[in-house]
Amino acid sequence: MIKTVIFDMDGLMFDTEHLTSNAWIEIGQRHRIPITETMMNRMRGLPLDGCIRIFKEELGDDFDYWGLRKERVVYVDQWIRDHGMPIKPGLTELLEWLKTHKYQIALATSTYQAPADHFLDIAGVSTYFTCRVYGDMIEHGKPAPDIFLQAARKADTQPKECLVLEDSYAGVEAGWKAGMTVIMVPDMLPATKREYERIALCAKTLKDVIPFLENHEKSY
Repeated sequence: MIKTVIFDMDGLMFDTEHLTSNAWIEIGQRHRIPITETMMNRMRGLPLDGCIRIFKEELGDDFDYWGLRKERVVYVDQWIRDHGMPIKPGLTELLEWLKTHKYQIALATSTYQAPADHFLDIAGVSTYFTCRVYGDMIEHGKPAPDIFLQAARKADTQPKECLVLEDSYAGVEAGWKAGMTVIMVPDMLPATKREYERIALCAKTLKDVIPFLENHEKSY
């Protein structure tokens, strides 16, 4: 029986993957650096060290990641100030349903703690998450299962009693390796045959998780 639902953040709860990609591409154009959507797609769901590695592979060891990242942070922060946090459809409904039905709600994001908490606060959903694991808390990021296993330990829940919600290939693989039930809610990349072999459901929106859990409860 599922007792804990573990959420990824970027691309699943918030439409920040599009925002971050647009920021990097625009910064690349500003500095005449060929940062592309294809390059961004390689990084979906990966921890920081994986993203930096791909930048270096694509653009050379002298690519000034940290210098340009400051520009990306300014771009994203300004966009959110102007437009608000881009919340994914069904997020609020799902969180409220889970709370009402006494599920534990956990966060497992590759984003570091300070920016992740900031995003949760802006979106007004921070209080739902009783257990949180961030990218700067673990040694091996997604697609390794460590972040989800640590979230299960924090929730005092066995992996088989956890449901992982993910949008990325790396996240799906991590949840599957952790021995958890996985639902994929695709964001910028569609589910492939590989993901369909590892997930219990490919959902259109987070709201589709509710009937899945209702049916799951009926089987117990």
